[in-house]
Amino acid sequence: MKKILRILFLGLCCTGLLMSCSTMHNPLKIKNYAEIETSEGCFVIGLYEGTPKHRDNFMEKCSSHFYDETPMYKAVHKSDYSFGLHQEYDENSVLQTDYINETTLPSEFNGKIIPKRGTIAMKRLEGSQNPDKKSDANLFFVIDGGKNLNIHEIKASVALKNRDTYKLYIDEFLSHPENKVYKDSLDALHDMKTMKQYNEVYARIMKIVKPQIEKDGVELFSISGKNNDKYLENGGVPMFEGVYTVFGEIVVGMDILDKFSKIETDLDRHPIKDVSINSTAVLKKKDFKKKYK
Repeated sequence: MKKILRILFLGLCCTGLLMSCSTMHNPLKIKNYAEIETSEGCFVIGLYEGTPKHRDNFMEKCSSHFYDETPMYKAVHKSDYSFGLHQEYDENSVLQTDYINETTLPSEFNGKIIPKRGTIAMKRLEGSQNPDKKSDANLFFVIDGGKNLNIHEIKASVALKNRDTYKLYIDEFLSHPENKVYKDSLDALHDMKTMKQYNEVYARIMKIVKPQIEKDGVELFSISGKNNDKYLENGGVPMFEGVYTVFGEIVVGMDILDKFSKIETDLDRHPIKDVSINSTAVLKKKDFKKKYK
């Protein structure tokens, strides 16, 4: 009997290990879905197995109808559309309060999960207050970024994300007397507004300071070749990579993004007309296939 129990136990352990390995190798695997009915139409989100805490949290919110009758409270065209904020609340105040009250989720970043067009992510408190990039458990957004993302835009996103790091090292480099010639060149080119030459000199200095950045163990943002191809094919917002936890993608109703992109906003990016979530529902894989396949 003990031998049989031991065999069963080992079998269960192996099964669990195989399932865990499968998830690690394929974090984009989808077994659960969230159906979102909005005033602009319906779309279905496939929830990634590689982000289990975010998956379970979103399923719980949708099952309990937490998002029912909540508006789209912000629309940033060619970027993202935000939901989950109940009327008369301010986003930053909610993020601050939720962080203090620990209504947050640990970040679940994975190099294979990127903010391509049609993916879903949770908002988070920005800055040094939240060094671990914990997600808010309530506010989420749908990523757009536009359909046509070219290689120059991707490179610009990488450069923008690394800008502050390079500036810190370049300022330090220019502060040394032996590098005064570089500082004088930049100052002169800036005053003459010859930005092409200014950028060329600045790029030269970037190459000079890069070895020191690497020596100090500071990690610069980069996009892998595979992910680069995904952005070119699907669009998205590369700037969000490693910033917000992406935990799912639209698998039915991608045309909803075209509708969202036409929504007019005020100067604060609040939709002028009412756009809201009417209802939500959670579907298991077999139920999803019955309804949508």
